[in-house]
Amino acid sequence: MTVRVRFAPSPTGSLHIGSVRTTLYNYFFARQNGGKLILRIEDTDQDRLVAGAIDSIYDGLAWLGIRWDEGPREGGPHSPYIQSERLPLYQEHVQKLVDAGDAYFCFCSKERLAAMRAQQAARKEITRYDRFCRNIDPGVAVERVKTESHVVRLKVPDVGTLAIDDLVYGHVEWPINTIEDQVLLKSDGFPTYHLAVVVDDHVMGISHIFRGEDWLPSTPKHVLIFRAFGWELPPIAHFPNVLGPDGKKLAKRHGATKVEEFKTQGYLPEAMVNYLALVGWSPGTEEEIFSMDELIQRWRMDQVHRAGGKWDKARLDWFNGMWIRRLSEDDLLGRLGDFVPAEWDRAVLRKTLPLLRERMATLVEARDQLAFLFAEPPPYDARSLVPKKKEPQETLDVLVKSTVLLRHVEPFDHAAVRAAIEGIAAEMSWSLKDTSQPIRVAITGRTIGLPLFESLELLGRERALARIERAQDLLEKGVD
Repeated sequence: MTVRVRFAPSPTGSLHIGSVRTTLYNYFFARQNGGKLILRIEDTDQDRLVAGAIDSIYDGLAWLGIRWDEGPREGGPHSPYIQSERLPLYQEHVQKLVDAGDAYFCFCSKERLAAMRAQQAARKEITRYDRFCRNIDPGVAVERVKTESHVVRLKVPDVGTLAIDDLVYGHVEWPINTIEDQVLLKSDGFPTYHLAVVVDDHVMGISHIFRGEDWLPSTPKHVLIFRAFGWELPPIAHFPNVLGPDGKKLAKRHGATKVEEFKTQGYLPEAMVNYLALVGWSPGTEEEIFSMDELIQRWRMDQVHRAGGKWDKARLDWFNGMWIRRLSEDDLLGRLGDFVPAEWDRAVLRKTLPLLRERMATLVEARDQLAFLFAEPPPYDARSLVPKKKEPQETLDVLVKSTVLLRHVEPFDHAAVRAAIEGIAAEMSWSLKDTSQPIRVAITGRTIGLPLFESLELLGRERALARIERAQDLLEKGVD
């Protein structure tokens, strides 16, 4: 059997990282088994379509390095791969169920259905369709469909139990009497999601159905449709949701959730793939850093957790920093191109990389950390020059002494600069950290950043002295 799995997003918004995690697991399985990954766009809910969503799906998956074998733009033996372009297929299959007596036309109006559900709710019953149209004579129904608005519903058995052996959750059962006669074909001729997904999975030869746990409650509806057509349900697995820190499904309220947002914020695709794979799966060892190829080799279905994995941005930042430090200088310099101004001298930028890469969690941080080398620092308050528990006059003395020493230190490199500033610290009986603070703020406008001594070397003697002298002037005017 050729393994064929699918990623079937709805184009109702930008690509969500929860969907990406599910796609990754499908991708790992397909590649492990020499199989194929199919991209299918499920757009049966036309009211919720968002312009540009398909582009977001393509761009996001491509950026992450996920490659599929068949899809809307790639084509394949089961084209088209967009459900709204496959309507005749669904209509033909529904008609087969009607002809076999396994489905029926329903003419109930929205008003009747609303009133029915309100009455059921008032009686504290399960709200579901009451089968009002189920026993209409088929011959009569065929005549009525010519002039009346209608849907097609599946005839659900009265009694029995539906069950699956989920590859993650194990044996799961549902009593049939809790399931209504679901709609298969809507009044506009579009299939419901439940019909379309079953027909497509069968027709496209999907060998394994792997999807998010959100779809587990819908599974009995799908099992019934598979049965109605006489088709065998493929092996199925539901992956636990990616959760926010509060234990609820990851959503906008938890921060960034769209792939494009993470790309813009300077995260590496390698880090995103690495971290996402571990949100809901563990390799059984202490190892944490995995490339895509390594994940393909190591991932196993029986190691997927049943409980949802919590999203931890601090952990993602750690993974991103680790992957930044794995990049070659040429690769890192190239990737920084999207995050720093084009006019910045690349030769200077390259000199900063050994220092910068150890202090970045995301690529976007490079701009703030390096801006002092290419432009004057932004305005700062005189108070930021003064370390805690120190006085402005003492701080001014540090700046004056540093001006004198740095003007004459030879060579003007980080080692000689460090020795000079250590001498000032000893003379003032200050810590090196406190002594460094006013000098750092003077040359960068920030209290944190690249190592001070290397920063001074990169900046150069004349520019460094000019900035330290401006800081002296600021302190002499007084601290508010």
